[in-house]
Amino acid sequence: LLFASNSPALHAAFTAAGAHPPVLAVNAAVSCIAVGALGAGWPLLKAAGVDRIPADLEGVVTEEFDATTLRAGAELGLWKFLGTLANLYGLSLTSADHGAFLIQLTTLLVPAAQAVLGVPIPRRIWVAIGLALAGVGLFTQDPDGGVTATTAGDVWCAVAACLYATYDLRLFAWGKKVAPLQLISTKIAVQAGLSLAAAGALLRADELAAFAQAAGGPAVEKAALLVLWSGVAVNGVAPLLQVGGQQAVGAARAQVIYASQPLWAALLSLMFLGERVGPEGVVGGALFAAACAMAATAEAPDADCGEEVCEV
Repeated sequence: LLFASNSPALHAAFTAAGAHPPVLAVNAAVSCIAVGALGAGWPLLKAAGVDRIPADLEGVVTEEFDATTLRAGAELGLWKFLGTLANLYGLSLTSADHGAFLIQLTTLLVPAAQAVLGVPIPRRIWVAIGLALAGVGLFTQDPDGGVTATTAGDVWCAVAACLYATYDLRLFAWGKKVAPLQLISTKIAVQAGLSLAAAGALLRADELAAFAQAAGGPAVEKAALLVLWSGVAVNGVAPLLQVGGQQAVGAARAQVIYASQPLWAALLSLMFLGERVGPEGVVGGALFAAACAMAATAEAPDADCGEEVCEV
């Protein structure tokens, strides 16, 4: 749900401002806010047990900011920085429905990549992936969406899906070696540093001035609040929850759950932005629900099952 709220929040920010803020500026702002939110909420997160390590990984993962943690955070921060930047550029050039559909290519890319690497994927997960993709396809063909898309925007979103899929796979691997808080805090710091460097090198002052002049004061303030939500909830809290959740259910099964993001985004848009969903959207949502139910009821991964239908 937190990840799903990102698209409606940023769409509302663009609409409220009356002019599109520079992508590099939004990327840098969201990343820096995530760093601040993590620092401010660190004691609360530890008290809530977000850093709890699964029993099977106790004594295996590092809980220190050592060389392993720094390598993991640097790699994950790079993949997430590139994916987020490509996603923002894509969403600035194409429709929200096209963007949501193309980003969910990760649902297929992650288990496909695991299969290529020799990881056995349960047949039930493959069926769920098919249902999820069919649901996304139907949902994004809903004529009530009706926003013109561009090829360039679609390409950027497809590139973002590949980068996010790589991030998810590497997150699953590094999550077995580094504790959640240490892993994600390092990742967020690296991502923020790269975002600031990109904005400092490529963002022109006249772009910010033109946006501020076109948008107006109250609209900019509303947009800033929505960007704040994206930084705190979506980029600060959600990744921490993702580490433990993905270790519990597996990378491939997690992709089916992630595939429901466009559905939740549509529901949030309906509730807060007044956007409508047509018959195609309803059918697509039903397929999403079926896919998630199949994933949730699949047998737990067993690394020692010795069969081609288990998951590690």
